[in-house]
Amino acid sequence: MKSSSIYWNYGNESVVDESNSILSRYALILDALAGAPEGLSLTEIIAATGLPRGTAHRLVGALMGVDYVARQGGRKIYVLGPRLLRLLHLGVSPASVTSLVRPFLEDLVARFHETAFLAKFTGDEVETVFMLAPEDEQRSLVYPGRVMPMHATASGKSILAFQDAGVIEDYLAAPRERYTEATRVSARAIRADLAEVRRRGYGICDNEMEPGVLSYAAPVHLDGAGVVYSIGLVGVAEGLRRHEEAEVVAALKDAAARFAARLRPEDEAPLGAMTPAYANGEHMTP
Repeated sequence: MKSSSIYWNYGNESVVDESNSILSRYALILDALAGAPEGLSLTEIIAATGLPRGTAHRLVGALMGVDYVARQGGRKIYVLGPRLLRLLHLGVSPASVTSLVRPFLEDLVARFHETAFLAKFTGDEVETVFMLAPEDEQRSLVYPGRVMPMHATASGKSILAFQDAGVIEDYLAAPRERYTEATRVSARAIRADLAEVRRRGYGICDNEMEPGVLSYAAPVHLDGAGVVYSIGLVGVAEGLRRHEEAEVVAALKDAAARFAARLRPEDEAPLGAMTPAYANGEHMTP
């Protein structure tokens, strides 16, 4: 494919970017890799983009430097990098995700008769995206859009524990609120708690956010993008403790794994299929 002008049509608005601009050359490489989930060699990238070898090599190196491109398994096969994949997941609208996660939350609610929910890392905080409660639930313990403090909630811990060290340290450098006597607020205690989350593979909030409330959450590990979501179950502690912790956690981990599978590009409902195309100038969520 020869390098040529790139043209986008956003409703009634047109944008043309000539192929000799540096950004369009980067875009050519990313477009080629996006169309080849199995990865491309440098020679294949050159064939797909029409870029000179030296230019392609330099641009691929620059994209690797910011984690927009990565080598697959240490080989000289290039794929989209974790930072770019993460940005794509962060940009998906809650409405798009809801239809994919709903069946798994419905299964959890039916099995445990407690509130199940999906939480998402937005880049600087964790908030609930979607929740389902039993039909006879008197009070909602979580609701969409609620910010979940990452040191005091199961969903927040299960996401924060798997972020880069820099993200964790930035969070620990900021003030933290003590919600109950059980809330851990010291950096040392939180680091230990997060290490335990990583060891066992799930987070627990036992009276740390609200007295008498217990919740568990499992991280959703996304191929190449790390942890952006967690799936949780929350209820009055006395009621939720009627179920064995191991049983609840196994169900949450299974739901998280199945949800992650639904977000994989090769799945029958790929990430790209969740985002509506531009139509009549309407907004598109990346």
